[in-house]
Amino acid sequence: MNAIRRHASAEEAPVSLRAHHEAPTSSAAAGLGQHPSSGTRQTHTRRRPFLSRLLAAGEAIDAGDCGRARSLVEGILRAEPDTGDASERISGVFGRALLARLDGDRSGDGNLYLRSAGPRDMLAAFQLLVHATPLIRFGYLSANAAIVEAFQDADELHLIDIGVGGGTQWPFLLHRLAARPGGPPRVRLTGIDLPCRGPDPEQRLRWAGAFIGGWAERLKVPFEFHGVASAVERVDWSRIASRSSAPIAVNAAFALHHVPDASVHPTANRDAILTKIRALSPRVLTLIEPDVEHNALQFLPRLSEAIGHYFAVFQALEALLPPHIAARETIEQVFFGQEVMNVVVGEGAARVERHERRGAWQRRLRMNGFEPLRIAPHESLVRGALRLSQGFDVRGDEPALLLMRNGVSLVAASAWRPRQVPPPSRFISGLFRRTP
Repeated sequence: MNAIRRHASAEEAPVSLRAHHEAPTSSAAAGLGQHPSSGTRQTHTRRRPFLSRLLAAGEAIDAGDCGRARSLVEGILRAEPDTGDASERISGVFGRALLARLDGDRSGDGNLYLRSAGPRDMLAAFQLLVHATPLIRFGYLSANAAIVEAFQDADELHLIDIGVGGGTQWPFLLHRLAARPGGPPRVRLTGIDLPCRGPDPEQRLRWAGAFIGGWAERLKVPFEFHGVASAVERVDWSRIASRSSAPIAVNAAFALHHVPDASVHPTANRDAILTKIRALSPRVLTLIEPDVEHNALQFLPRLSEAIGHYFAVFQALEALLPPHIAARETIEQVFFGQEVMNVVVGEGAARVERHERRGAWQRRLRMNGFEPLRIAPHESLVRGALRLSQGFDVRGDEPALLLMRNGVSLVAASAWRPRQVPPPSRFISGLFRRTP
């Protein structure tokens, strides 16, 4: 979803605070029926023939029976599923991805900034996704609550945002800081994001800075913005930290799953980035990620896992959004459609949508020297701000806060800090004490 954030224009503005891997599934049927971290995922494929055909097509591809797979996929696409219910609409998205795989595509380019609809269409779709659903705002509010708590007595704050996009998370935070007793702190925001194509690689970052700065001015929050147009793997973290002596918060909302793990890249991977972030000694690292596994699984269980997750997302969109509007089609076919294409088709370094479940992220963070901060105390605040309906709920599952729908975990939020090394016990110290 981080790619979605990049299309939030500088013109968008919320008007108030409305607000190492999991065990892989053993088969397609097991992958769709079981949700290792959050209970059973009931997708009822027997009553949804489109989803059953997708699984059958995936099994045929995996078995090398391309003729049968093509027949199944083409049959799904001939049914014009994009105008039906959630199972039919998701089948159109997956059908096109499976067809691309059958045609030999292994690139699966899922980075939305490379291929997108027009800017106005993308803006309208993003505004709808943020304000009419909790899928994005849940992460914003959860991360902001942890940041406010970590800096409740600070006079200054250096916020480093990985994947800043249009900056739409930060007006929500600025509102909370402006209302702080005793006045707001001085905020320096370093926004990291991929460079734009064309002659002006920093254009999107300037827009984001102007957008957030406008809100800071209106709310009377002292504010400074600095943009870094770079892939996060190539960021000079020490240079960023040297620009300010203020205590640091690092925010990664729907961003780090785009970074490969060590199985794909031996040095420029998510473990190396977490190690570099830890060296900054941030007061808090906030992590927001879809609660699904698309990283370590092979094709068939990965397909099954993806169908279960995105079907739950499409069901949520069906419950909250009007059925026949262009913005919903952009959300489904462009935003999430590009993710599905990459998950299904991309292999090796070409697969950039490498989500991990919360358990895998928690093990990874601990392995790289972080310890969790309690986030469950923010549960009631986040739930109240979201005004949830249509089967959505927020549930604390330390060290994570979960956005649930009908019992299925869709997004996980957590907050971390560098592990505090306890002082050695008197007994251990005595072992190394010099004797006269």
